Formats: sequence, structure tokens, C-alpha cells
Amino acid sequence: MENEKSRMEKIEEKMDIILEQGIKKKKFKLPRKARISKRKLKSGYVTVVVMNDNHNIDFIKEEIEGSTIRLGDTWHAIEDEDIFFFKGKPIIFLPKKRKNPYNPLKLPNETYGQKHIMARMKNDVIKVKRKLGGVIIWVILGLGALYFITQGL
Repeated sequence: MENEKSRMEKIEEKMDIILEQGIKKKKFKLPRKARISKRKLKSGYVTVVVMNDNHNIDFIKEEIEGSTIRLGDTWHAIEDEDIFFFKGKPIIFLPKKRKNPYNPLKLPNETYGQKHIMARMKNDVIKVKRKLGGVIIWVILGLGALYFITQGL
């Protein structure tokens, strides 16, 4: 039992140290094989995020030739509005099954998740602390009890 208590104390100390330091989030970095140099950029290369059928993503760099990209054995058509930029370098999101890239800006607004979004927004609203109200009630009851006790004597 004491061994478990000492373990818990050590864990709590480590958690306190981690919380004091703050949680550091790592920034996203493109894999090295997908990064484009200035020379490749001038010759028409882009980073392609290939979304495979098994929900895996591959990052590759490919050259745009006549508004098309070749990924292995398939050809895909590219338009100007399908090219996005990540840290100043062009990037394309391309599902392997489709002939055209994925462009979230062209999609219509969807409302099927509206109930979930509204519920989340209501939960995230800043709430007034109610703990103080409970303390005030107990203080009033204590003072009232103390008053009746002193009056009865």
C-alpha cells in the first residue's frame, strides 16, 4: 500500500512539473521527400498530398505538365484554384480515386452536423461560478443558527 502511495506521489510531482512548463505543441513539417527547392519550384513542381483508398496519406513532389500530374499509373487534371500554398510552396490535395484534386473551398455548406456544433457551443459558453453561491447559503444558515442559539440562552 505504501509503495502505491509513493508511486502516486512521484507521478503527481512529475505531472506538476509538466504543467508548470506548459504543453508545447510541435509544428507540422513536411516530410523531406515532399519539400520543394527553389529550383524545382521554378521548373513547375508541386507537393502533392495523395489520399489513398485505405485512408493513408502520402506526400510526394510531382511536376505539372500541361495542367496534369502523373501519379504512378494514373493521370490527374489540375486547375489554378486547386493549388493551395503551405509556407509559400504550392501544395495539392489529391484523392487517388478521383481525376480532379480535392478543393474544400468549392464544397457547399453542410448543415447535417449543426445540432452537434450548437450543443458544443452551448457547453463552451463561459459559466458563472456557482460554488460561491453555495458557500453564501451555508454562511447565512450558520449565522442564523448562531443567532437562535445565542437568543435561547
